[in-house]
Amino acid sequence: MHRKADIMNKKLGKRLEKYLSQVDRYLIHMPVSEKTDILSELKSSFYERLNNGQREEDILAEMEPAKVVALNYMGASIVQNKEFSLSQFMKVLGFYSFASMLWISIIPTLAVLAVSFSFASAMSILCAALGFIKGIWPSSLLNDMVFVFFDHEVSGVYALLAGLLLAIVFATLAMLCWKVTVKIVQYLQEKSWRLKFRREKC
Repeated sequence: MHRKADIMNKKLGKRLEKYLSQVDRYLIHMPVSEKTDILSELKSSFYERLNNGQREEDILAEMEPAKVVALNYMGASIVQNKEFSLSQFMKVLGFYSFASMLWISIIPTLAVLAVSFSFASAMSILCAALGFIKGIWPSSLLNDMVFVFFDHEVSGVYALLAGLLLAIVFATLAMLCWKVTVKIVQYLQEKSWRLKFRREKC
């Protein structure tokens, strides 16, 4: 029983260390001394509540996510920091000009392309099915439909293969556009916080 209790305590200790390391990662661009004070304050608060009778599991469950805690501390740091140099102003201006261009043009374009390629992929599958049916089972409903692949009319198995190939290509392009869109948004969010809390080193 004692061995099991030791293992549980060790596991909970690792969870606390993981939580603090996450906060530390989000505060990476704050001065080391200020960041150290924040982490020490969090750790002291944790053990103070533990000494008051709370279980470690409950304390960890009640604590806000590491990112939220870090952003709260960084927000307080902005309010308290009254220094603002020309170089900082140029960084802010350059970043938000770049971000505005991305938000206004590139991000919407990529999002529209992702939707368009997804629709094209679905239509390619539909055309592949109809072309295959036309080739193996002639019908008056499909006589007026012509399935063209690179200037060549196709039907039957060839129409099926061509349609599936196009569907895969369009689906891949849609996925790439969407992933790039998400990456750009994540980059802008991360860059904006880094820009706000980066200070000139003496």
